[in-house]
Amino acid sequence: MFSNRVKRLGQQSAVRLTLSLMLVFAVVTALAGVATYVLVQQEMNRMVDARLNAQADQVAQALTRQAALPDPGFGQHIAVQTGGGVQGALPFAMPTRGDGAYLFDRRGADYRVLVRTTGAGDRIVVAETVERQDELLDTLIGGLQVSLLGVLAAGILAGLWFAARAQRRVDLISAGLSDVAQGRLDKQITLPGRRDDLSLLADRINATTGRLAKSMEQMRVQSSNIAHDLRTPLARLRAHVETSLTELVDHDRAVDADTLGAALDQIDHIVGTFNALLRLARVESGAGKAAFEDVDLGRLTHEVAETFAPVIEDAGQRLSVEVSAPAVVRGDRDLLVQLLANLIQNALRYGAAGQVVRLTVHGAVVAVVDQGPGIPLDARDKVLEPLYQIEDTRQGTGYGLGLSMVAAISALHDATLSLTDGDGGRGLAVTVRFPALTKL
Repeated sequence: MFSNRVKRLGQQSAVRLTLSLMLVFAVVTALAGVATYVLVQQEMNRMVDARLNAQADQVAQALTRQAALPDPGFGQHIAVQTGGGVQGALPFAMPTRGDGAYLFDRRGADYRVLVRTTGAGDRIVVAETVERQDELLDTLIGGLQVSLLGVLAAGILAGLWFAARAQRRVDLISAGLSDVAQGRLDKQITLPGRRDDLSLLADRINATTGRLAKSMEQMRVQSSNIAHDLRTPLARLRAHVETSLTELVDHDRAVDADTLGAALDQIDHIVGTFNALLRLARVESGAGKAAFEDVDLGRLTHEVAETFAPVIEDAGQRLSVEVSAPAVVRGDRDLLVQLLANLIQNALRYGAAGQVVRLTVHGAVVAVVDQGPGIPLDARDKVLEPLYQIEDTRQGTGYGLGLSMVAAISALHDATLSLTDGDGGRGLAVTVRFPALTKL
């Protein structure tokens, strides 16, 4: 069990990152310690050599003046080898090496030795014990080792603590995603402590699951609406086919054209519903952005008005067009035409007899206002869902996709769609606010 816990601990990215950083820190600190040791040792040798050279200069001057040799400094020894013998004393035999400064080890005692030959052929030997320097270097090494071990221990403990704290937050996110994977889309991930990048990640996951839950609910509602809308034409189609089959089999009567025509009408209605759903899915997928271009809302509005004005007049209604400082927007021209067409057809289908349908453009804002019964406040969000129709209009000739298509096209163009009461609190006003001159 303990080995499993250690294995699981080693699999945590935060722990691995902490140990990796500690390893890098240890290597860098060790290299820095070695470099410090070498530099300090070189500096100590340089200072000792400087003292030895100064002492050798004094000895050379004394030999030149034929005076007595100077007294050696603390820890120093002086000897001069001349043709007449050796003056002074060394704690070791007279070195045989040539001129220069070097380290001399005699029975565990280290000396720094300087050998110099004068012009008269005399050999000056000045030695200084470096035991004190060795002790200082040993102290330096010990201090570096203790510091390295202490910092590593403190760093590992602190790193593991921070890693465990971060891991707890990651575990909360993992547990939340596990709940989402099991279908609990209402699960919200809440992380304790101060806000950081993990908190931002949790917020985005919550937003994603929220949208997913909404999409699932919309799919459920749409499936119910599809079943509701297609049940009637399928039942009628079956009745027509069954009646024709009975007439043919039982009474040997040929199928008449009216029966076949009625069956074809039901099939057309079913196919039309699915085609409308496919068009809506294509718009919602964002495929229309490939055809975006600069579109003048004023010119587009007048073209749509010229097309629909005769249709509205034939229905005993009138179209009023008001354009003021029209903006140029970035969008798909065909989809924008379909947006306006859907709004006008919606106003024409559900508006009052003899009404005036107002189509207005002000800057980047387009609105269609009718004088019909309007839409109840609690149903305005629902009518934007595919296949949703208010019950008293459900049996109409439409597919219940007009306003949902308008909503999808608006979202594709980053436009804001709003449904409000019409003029004087009567009818419905649908307003679309586009981002003018925005490159999407």
